[in-house]
Amino acid sequence: MAMWLPRFIEAHLGRSGAGSDGAGATPDGARANPFVVARNEFMNAFGDLARRKRNWQLMAFSLVGLLTLVTIAYVRLAQSVRVVPYLVQVDRLGQVVAVGTADELKRPDRRLIASQLAQFVRAIRTVLPAAAAPAQVEMLRRGYAFVAPEAAAFLNDYFASPVNDPRVLGLRLTRQVDVTAVLRVPDSDVWRLQWTETERSTQPGGATRTMAWEAYLTVRLAPPRTAETVQDNPLGVYVTSMNWTQVGESPSTWFRVPEHGTPGAADTTLDAGAKP
Repeated sequence: MAMWLPRFIEAHLGRSGAGSDGAGATPDGARANPFVVARNEFMNAFGDLARRKRNWQLMAFSLVGLLTLVTIAYVRLAQSVRVVPYLVQVDRLGQVVAVGTADELKRPDRRLIASQLAQFVRAIRTVLPAAAAPAQVEMLRRGYAFVAPEAAAFLNDYFASPVNDPRVLGLRLTRQVDVTAVLRVPDSDVWRLQWTETERSTQPGGATRTMAWEAYLTVRLAPPRTAETVQDNPLGVYVTSMNWTQVGESPSTWFRVPEHGTPGAADTTLDAGAKP
């Protein structure tokens, strides 16, 4: 059996088992081991297929990774909604004359920031009658549009007390706020505001008093990103911290109705200790 096995292999494989380049032959011309020749033929036939399969797998995994990154990028881009403001010019008849995008303000004018801060103080400090409760809620909402999360806690704690809650105060008085000065502290983001508050009692024969207030507000600018922000806070002025205090109070004035009930000037007396 050991005699005819090499002949059988040679008869079926022939010299092709050694390869076309004579790789199956030894340097001295003797024939190589037929089993080694068979292994080499197998590797030549199926090794290329294995390498090609591996290359396609690597390419497929690379494409899947790239597709995942692109999908994540598109999702994040879709979530980041941006509002582009437009300016529309119309004539006296309301016809559109020109339309164009508004350039983003890198730093709004100080006068515009001062106007926004004055509007913020009026919205936060004004007290309307109890009958105008919906308007009071809307005014507070507009005031909170200028407040950053860092300063919202201060206002929440302030209004949590019934003494400061405008909805409770509206049952017995009204408060009018007149801003007298809005100045920026040099080389800082701090603004100093001064205003007067005139409180009028809604009770018959009530009193009126005027108080002077002062506040220091730290401001941060952030461009608006949503349509609601553009309407309520177009300049992106946000108050990050605030501190206000009362600096003075005028004597209260009691208003008395004339005995005959005829309209005319009220009989006033000064009472420094009177309160509504």
